[in-house]
Amino acid sequence: MKIILHLTLISLFTLNFSYAGCGKCKTHKKKVETTQTVEVISTVGENGSISGLVQTSCGMCNFGMKNQKGCSLAIQVGEQSYPVVGTTISDHGDQHAKDGMCNVVRVAQVDGVVKDNVFVAESFQLQENKTN
Repeated sequence: MKIILHLTLISLFTLNFSYAGCGKCKTHKKKVETTQTVEVISTVGENGSISGLVQTSCGMCNFGMKNQKGCSLAIQVGEQSYPVVGTTISDHGDQHAKDGMCNVVRVAQVDGVVKDNVFVAESFQLQENKTN
C-alpha cells in the first residue's frame, strides 16, 4: 500500500513539474493582449531569411510552445512560432511586468534566418509599446 502511495505521489510531482510554467506566469490565460496592430511578416523567405516586423512574446506563455522548459523569447511568422537565439527574453525588460513578454504580444523589427526551426537573430529591435 505504501509503495502505491509513493508511486502515485512521485507520478503527480513529475507530471506537475513537466507541465508547470515558471510560477510567475499566467500560462492558462484565456486571451493574450496584443499591444499593437501593424502589418507583420506572414511567411519565411525561401532561404529561411526573415527581415521585417514580426510578433514576439514568450513562446511558452503566449505562443503555445509546450516544448519550452520555461519562459523564453519566440517570434511568430504566420501560424508558426520559432524560439529565438542571439538575444534573450530578459534582454527586453522584465518579462513578468504588465507589458512584459509573458503578458503581451509585442512587435519587433528583426533580421535573421530560420535554421532547424530556430530563428537566429542578427538584429532584434523591440518596437515601442503602443496601445490600440
